[in-house]
Amino acid sequence: MCRGMALSFLLFFSAMLPLLRVSASYNTSAGCAIIRPPRDGGIRYRGLTQEQIRSVQVLPVDYEIEYICRGNRVIVGPKVRKCLPNGTWTDLIQRSRCCEFNLS
Repeated sequence: MCRGMALSFLLFFSAMLPLLRVSASYNTSAGCAIIRPPRDGGIRYRGLTQEQIRSVQVLPVDYEIEYICRGNRVIVGPKVRKCLPNGTWTDLIQRSRCCEFNLS
């Protein structure tokens, strides 16, 4: 029975390891690390110049980013994410995607 529990724990831990690594990489005491936009999309950084956007690596707690999509695409999933005090962004479990929008 102990061997089975050890195997279960090992499988669980190995499945969780990538998630732990991701959350640790975003965790900073000063705010949140820059995140990637969805494919075919971008991020609107309110109040920052283009030069600041290119040079910034960490955004402050409570800062909000907004996803935008190119062309005739719309956001599916969270459109806005907020930097939390623990160094993560809101709703990271939910993926944001840019999907094609057709009226036909």
